[in-house]
Formats: sequence, C-alpha cells, structure tokens
Amino acid sequence: MAPRFDILAVGELNPDLILSGIAARGPVLGTEQAFDSQTLTLGSSTAIACVLMQRLGLATAMCALVGDDDHGRFCRDALEREGVDHGGVRVRAGRATGITVSLSYDSDRLLLTRYGTMTEFGAGDIDPALLRATRHVHCGSFFIQTGLQPDLPDLFSEARARGCTTSLDLGWDPAETWDRGALERVLPHTDVVLPNRVELLAATGCDSIETALARMHGMGAREIAVKLGAEGSVLSVDGTLCRHAGFPIVPVDTTGAGDAFNAGYIRARLADEPFDDRLALGNACGAIVALAKGGTAGLRDMAEARAFMAR
Repeated sequence: MAPRFDILAVGELNPDLILSGIAARGPVLGTEQAFDSQTLTLGSSTAIACVLMQRLGLATAMCALVGDDDHGRFCRDALEREGVDHGGVRVRAGRATGITVSLSYDSDRLLLTRYGTMTEFGAGDIDPALLRATRHVHCGSFFIQTGLQPDLPDLFSEARARGCTTSLDLGWDPAETWDRGALERVLPHTDVVLPNRVELLAATGCDSIETALARMHGMGAREIAVKLGAEGSVLSVDGTLCRHAGFPIVPVDTTGAGDAFNAGYIRARLADEPFDDRLALGNACGAIVALAKGGTAGLRDMAEARAFMAR
C-alpha cells in the first residue's frame, strides 16, 4: 500500500510571539527598549518546516504534544488551516503548551522559550499508524526535545526499516552541553542532518566547517546540509562537497528561515533532485521567509519559490 503521507513531522509544537521594530542594537540588561509591532504566529522548528513542506506540495502529518490551553488550540487550528493532518497531536490536560518570544533586532534575534509540553513529548506520544503511513520522518530541535531524544534512534531505525527516509535539524542547545553521545546514537539512523553553521561547530567542537563536517561524518552522519545564512549553504555527502550561494535580500525577520531551508531541501530530496538543486531550493525558501514577519508568513507555494529563483 502506498504511503498516505510524504512527511511525518515529530516534535515540538508551540506559538511564537515575535516583537519587531526594536530600535536598540541588542538586548541590554537594566534598560527599557521600545518595539513597533507584535505578531503571534505558529512557531517551533518542526511545525514550521512541516507547514512549509505542505505548502510546497507534500502531504504532511504531525505528531506532537500540547496542553489543553489557548496556545495549544492556536497551534492545532493553525495546522488545520494549512491542511496538515493533526490527528497525531495529543492534548495533555493540566499542562501548558510552550511558547517562544522572539526579539527581532536588525542584526539578529534573541529567542526566549518556555518549553512546557515540548520537553514532555516522547515516543509513546507518536501514533504507530502514522509512522507506517509515511515516506519520510522529520524531527527538529533535537537538543530541546529531552523527552523524545533517548528514543529517537530507535524511532528512526524503525522508520528506515520500513523504507522511510529520516531528517534531523539539530537546533540550538540552550544548556550548551551539545551531548555528542546522544548525537552518535541517532546520526547513524539519520539520512540527512540539517544544522546551521553555529550548531555544526558547537556540536562537533571544531572551529572550521571542513573539520566539523569530517567529524560529524565520523559520528555516523551520511548527508549533512549546513545553513550559512546570507552566504547560502554547503552540502557534504560521503566527503563530496557542494556549495550554493545565498540569494541577496534585505531580511525583515529571520524567524523560521532555517526551517524553510529544511522544507525546500527535503522537498527537492524526495524528488531525487541533484545536490545543487536541493541547496538552491532550500536557500530560496529560506530567503523568501526572511522577507516577512513570522516563520510561515512569506512562502506560499512551490510556484513562488520557483519564480523567486528565476528572478
């Protein structure tokens, strides 16, 4: 039987509260800073990537855990509007859905996250029927998901035994311990790893991209697509390197740009497109999202991504 879904996203689900138009250059303790606007939108790396893959023409489903509260209902409603199957999103009474407050400065952003149910989500919250009904399993924010992290190697292994492919976005480690033992357990079962430059260097303890890629391959990674911001991206597959320059833009808000790259890259990978085309689509999706406020605000569909690349 053919899979019902192209993508099963497993991971954190929460809203983002984005504060924009901050005049100050950066956060400074003991001061008060003004901002121009606020946006409440769907957040979380895994959910943003899932929604954008749906917009790019893939059939998607999500497994996650939220509280029985306004933020949880906001997230489930957002997935429903986007056409993402959210039957695998479980609601836990008496618990609070997490939230991220994004302070968007001209040069970069600062994220403040209350984890809530995102750290409580584990393999037991994943519907086995959905795992059997998909062709690819994606997980984001590896280091935040302390409830899922220990079981993710077995989950990915089971998925791959069923013929699925798997992908992992490392995300930032708030504890900054970068548990390499945990990575070494999951990377051999991961088809593509999607860190950004800072995450790659921190997770490997290296000071150059080339050395870090070699070390991550030594930890079991097969295919590593690294997000380099305005510089574009680089891909390493079994030691073969491919680079693609970024698209020149003036970013409005970088929230979700890395997740948009993930969506474009995975979309092209599932279509078995060449390495350079995977990076190009990932870069384009990331750039489009950075031109709007919120992780899912900018990218509407595959046609928009193709038109952006053509321009």
